[in-house]
Amino acid sequence: MIDQLYQKAILRHAAAATASGKLADADISLTIHNPLCGDRITVYLKLDGDKISDFSHETKACVLCQASASILGQSARGESAQSLHKIHHELKEALAAKTLEDKSWPQDKWAALNIFQPVSDHKNRFTCVTLPFEGLIKALRNND
Repeated sequence: MIDQLYQKAILRHAAAATASGKLADADISLTIHNPLCGDRITVYLKLDGDKISDFSHETKACVLCQASASILGQSARGESAQSLHKIHHELKEALAAKTLEDKSWPQDKWAALNIFQPVSDHKNRFTCVTLPFEGLIKALRNND
Protein backbone atom coordinates (compact mmCIF):
# COMPACT_ATOMS: atom_id res chain seq x y z
CA MET A 1 0.00 0.00 0.00
CA ILE A 2 2.73 2.51 0.91
CA ASP A 3 4.44 2.14 -2.48
CA GLN A 4 1.12 2.66 -4.28
CA LEU A 5 0.16 5.77 -2.35
CA TYR A 6 3.52 7.49 -2.14
CA GLN A 7 4.56 7.58 -5.76
CA LYS A 8 7.28 9.95 -6.97
CA ALA A 9 4.84 12.54 -8.35
CA ILE A 10 3.08 12.79 -4.98
CA LEU A 11 6.39 12.98 -3.13
CA ARG A 12 7.62 15.73 -5.50
CA HIS A 13 4.54 17.89 -4.88
CA ALA A 14 4.79 17.38 -1.13
CA ALA A 15 8.49 18.26 -1.13
CA ALA A 16 7.90 21.36 -3.28
CA ALA A 17 5.52 22.70 -0.59
CA THR A 18 4.38 25.41 -2.98
CA ALA A 19 3.00 28.44 -1.10
CA SER A 20 4.01 26.99 2.26
CA GLY A 21 4.30 29.40 5.16
CA LYS A 22 2.28 32.12 6.82
CA LEU A 23 0.93 34.93 4.66
CA ALA A 24 1.63 37.93 6.89
CA ASP A 25 -1.06 40.25 5.56
CA ALA A 26 -3.80 37.67 5.02
CA ASP A 27 -7.41 38.79 4.93
CA ILE A 28 -8.57 35.38 6.18
CA SER A 29 -6.98 32.46 7.97
CA LEU A 30 -8.52 29.22 9.11
CA THR A 31 -7.20 26.02 10.67
CA ILE A 32 -8.86 22.70 9.96
CA HIS A 33 -7.85 19.22 11.03
CA ASN A 34 -8.78 15.61 10.51
CA PRO A 35 -9.25 14.09 13.98
CA LEU A 36 -9.02 10.56 12.56
CA CYS A 37 -5.42 10.88 11.39
CA GLY A 38 -4.12 14.13 12.85
CA ASP A 39 -3.63 16.04 9.59
CA ARG A 40 -3.80 19.79 10.26
CA ILE A 41 -3.68 22.68 7.83
CA THR A 42 -3.94 26.42 8.27
CA VAL A 43 -4.86 28.36 5.13
CA TYR A 44 -4.14 32.05 4.62
CA LEU A 45 -5.91 34.09 1.96
CA LYS A 46 -5.84 37.53 0.43
CA LEU A 47 -8.90 38.41 -1.59
CA ASP A 48 -9.61 40.68 -4.51
CA GLY A 49 -13.40 40.85 -4.49
CA ASP A 50 -14.59 37.24 -4.45
CA LYS A 51 -11.36 35.86 -5.95
CA ILE A 52 -8.22 34.65 -4.23
CA SER A 53 -5.33 37.00 -4.99
CA ASP A 54 -2.84 35.22 -2.74
CA PHE A 55 -2.78 31.94 -0.85
CA SER A 56 -0.45 30.17 1.52
CA HIS A 57 -0.66 27.29 3.97
CA GLU A 58 1.01 25.76 6.98
CA THR A 59 0.55 22.02 6.77
CA LYS A 60 1.38 19.46 9.45
CA ALA A 61 0.13 16.33 7.77
CA CYS A 62 0.86 13.20 5.81
CA VAL A 63 2.48 13.36 2.38
CA LEU A 64 -0.89 13.11 0.62
CA CYS A 65 -2.25 16.17 2.40
CA GLN A 66 1.03 18.05 1.88
CA ALA A 67 0.96 17.30 -1.85
CA SER A 68 -2.66 18.41 -2.13
CA ALA A 69 -1.90 21.67 -0.30
CA SER A 70 1.07 22.25 -2.61
CA ILE A 71 -1.15 21.78 -5.69
CA LEU A 72 -3.55 24.33 -4.20
CA GLY A 73 -0.56 26.61 -3.72
CA GLN A 74 0.10 26.39 -7.46
CA SER A 75 -3.50 26.73 -8.58
CA ALA A 76 -5.75 28.57 -6.10
CA ARG A 77 -4.96 32.14 -7.15
CA GLY A 78 -7.74 33.65 -9.23
CA GLU A 79 -10.32 31.15 -8.02
CA SER A 80 -13.60 31.91 -6.21
CA ALA A 81 -15.41 29.89 -3.56
CA GLN A 82 -17.79 28.64 -6.24
CA SER A 83 -15.06 27.47 -8.61
CA LEU A 84 -13.11 25.78 -5.80
CA HIS A 85 -16.26 24.05 -4.57
CA LYS A 86 -16.73 22.64 -8.08
CA ILE A 87 -13.13 21.39 -8.27
CA HIS A 88 -13.44 19.87 -4.77
CA HIS A 89 -16.68 18.11 -5.75
CA GLU A 90 -15.14 16.76 -8.96
CA LEU A 91 -12.08 15.56 -7.04
CA LYS A 92 -14.22 13.65 -4.53
CA GLU A 93 -16.32 12.13 -7.31
CA ALA A 94 -13.29 11.05 -9.32
CA LEU A 95 -11.63 9.51 -6.24
CA ALA A 96 -14.78 7.52 -5.45
CA ALA A 97 -15.30 6.44 -9.07
CA LYS A 98 -11.59 5.64 -9.52
CA THR A 99 -11.45 7.86 -12.61
CA LEU A 100 -8.80 10.39 -11.64
CA GLU A 101 -6.25 8.93 -14.01
CA ASP A 102 -8.34 9.93 -17.04
CA LYS A 103 -10.05 12.98 -15.54
CA SER A 104 -10.11 16.12 -17.63
CA TRP A 105 -10.47 19.29 -15.59
CA PRO A 106 -12.20 22.55 -16.49
CA GLN A 107 -8.76 24.21 -16.39
CA ASP A 108 -5.45 22.50 -17.14
CA LYS A 109 -3.89 23.89 -13.97
CA TRP A 110 -5.85 21.28 -11.97
CA ALA A 111 -4.50 18.30 -13.96
CA ALA A 112 -1.88 17.74 -11.24
CA LEU A 113 -4.71 16.33 -9.10
CA ASN A 114 -4.61 13.23 -11.29
CA ILE A 115 -1.54 12.08 -9.34
CA PHE A 116 -3.93 10.99 -6.58
CA GLN A 117 -5.35 8.10 -8.64
CA PRO A 118 -3.67 5.51 -6.32
CA VAL A 119 -5.67 6.95 -3.39
CA SER A 120 -8.89 5.82 -5.11
CA ASP A 121 -8.29 2.31 -3.77
CA HIS A 122 -8.04 3.59 -0.17
CA LYS A 123 -11.27 5.34 0.83
CA ASN A 124 -9.94 6.00 4.33
CA ARG A 125 -7.27 8.28 2.77
CA PHE A 126 -9.64 10.45 0.67
CA THR A 127 -9.78 13.10 3.40
CA CYS A 128 -5.98 13.37 3.34
CA VAL A 129 -6.30 14.64 -0.24
CA THR A 130 -9.42 16.75 0.22
CA LEU A 131 -8.65 18.43 3.58
CA PRO A 132 -6.75 21.41 2.07
CA PHE A 133 -9.71 22.09 -0.24
CA GLU A 134 -12.15 21.81 2.65
CA GLY A 135 -10.13 24.33 4.67
CA LEU A 136 -9.91 26.77 1.80
CA ILE A 137 -13.62 26.53 0.98
CA LYS A 138 -14.61 26.87 4.63
CA ALA A 139 -12.40 29.95 5.01
CA LEU A 140 -14.04 31.55 1.97
CA ARG A 141 -17.54 30.68 3.23
CA ASN A 142 -16.78 32.18 6.65
CA ASN A 143 -15.85 35.39 4.86
CA ASP A 144 -19.30 35.76 3.24
